[in-house]
Amino acid sequence: MKMNHRLTGKVALVTGAGNGVGKEIALSLARHGAKVVVNDLGTSEQANGTAKGAADHVVEEIQRAGGQATASYDSVATSAGVENAVEIAMEQYGPVDIVIACAGALFPGDLTATDEQWQRFVDLFLAQKFYLARATVPGMAERGWGRFITVTSEGARGTLGNPIFAGAMGGVISLTKALANDYANTGVTANSFAPGAATRLYRATIGDWEKKHAAGEISDEMWQAIKIGPGPASYVAPMVTWLATDAAAETTGEVFSVGGGRVSKWSSYDEIKTIYRGDHQNVPEWTLEELDQLVPTQLS
Repeated sequence: MKMNHRLTGKVALVTGAGNGVGKEIALSLARHGAKVVVNDLGTSEQANGTAKGAADHVVEEIQRAGGQATASYDSVATSAGVENAVEIAMEQYGPVDIVIACAGALFPGDLTATDEQWQRFVDLFLAQKFYLARATVPGMAERGWGRFITVTSEGARGTLGNPIFAGAMGGVISLTKALANDYANTGVTANSFAPGAATRLYRATIGDWEKKHAAGEISDEMWQAIKIGPGPASYVAPMVTWLATDAAAETTGEVFSVGGGRVSKWSSYDEIKTIYRGDHQNVPEWTLEELDQLVPTQLS
């Protein structure tokens, strides 16, 4: 791991850093000089069990290459776990400058989910980002520099079904955009990225996608693309690392899709078409008959 100095002096906390995308980002940040807290609970793909090995192996790899890293085994699905991970960073290196919120797992995301499954899903995928922001972003703003980067998914657009997953991932985008807005001109940026990578979580979903293909729920073309895979996780890390550098100081409130040799920026939430009948104080309300005519012709 060749070291350079673009992030020298910065302290980074990467959640879900024991495997896959999170691991590659942790390695990349360390390679560019950051001191990294490698957070990983060490669960299975389905969030079962705990183990220290995943985080420890990444820490050892960074240290062997001459970087600085320490492990956190906390569950960032809880506010206490996040606070402890941030405290580990503070004790080892100082205040957190960079947060990469990557931790995730496979939970049922459709309408068969139980109340408990729903809550676990929301805690890990959405509440994690709020807990991390609450624990780190105000301090970043006080010091005049910070990078808050969250993982989202193509699923946020609803294209993968699974409404719980879509809702949580969409919520991550909205939360991140709001942070970018609230902390504009403070030196803190907030961005999201949707990774495409052949990680262990990706491989664990192949069987489900095969069943959907057999049932006619996805096209032959989509199934072939899934089987080929999106490329290694290491291809995601450079863009995320760039977002953590000084060069990205003017990039905030954005969502990027990153995978293989491709980086794409998503559109913002904008009004794209309008029907208008004047000041609401001086005109009657819309009638359903008017909307029968105007919505299909003017807003579709």
